[in-house]
Amino acid sequence: MSEQLWGLMVETDAVRRMANELRASDLAGTTMPERAREFRLRRAALAQRHLALHPTDADGIAEAQQSAVLILGHDAVHASHRGLVPAWAPQWLRQGAAAGYVRQEAAAAGIDC
Repeated sequence: MSEQLWGLMVETDAVRRMANELRASDLAGTTMPERAREFRLRRAALAQRHLALHPTDADGIAEAQQSAVLILGHDAVHASHRGLVPAWAPQWLRQGAAAGYVRQEAAAAGIDC
């Protein structure tokens, strides 16, 4: 198994655990926007990594687009971007530009993308 694939599997497991934790905290009413942001960003970065390995996977393309739009929307609402260009900047409104936002935010957070 390649190191890239192993890293993808490890991060997939971590993102799944975060999803379960967020469901539980949502039910308890204790979810904080920062934790939801971390999950959305890691999910989007993971989808971008998957897409880099499997660029023709239709489900992967859809997941990458959807997760990128979710983190972009979260950051626009909460003004929680960490990169240089904020989520509400016009450049992110172009078709497919949300992937660039994910790369910017992942780099700012030190997350592989």
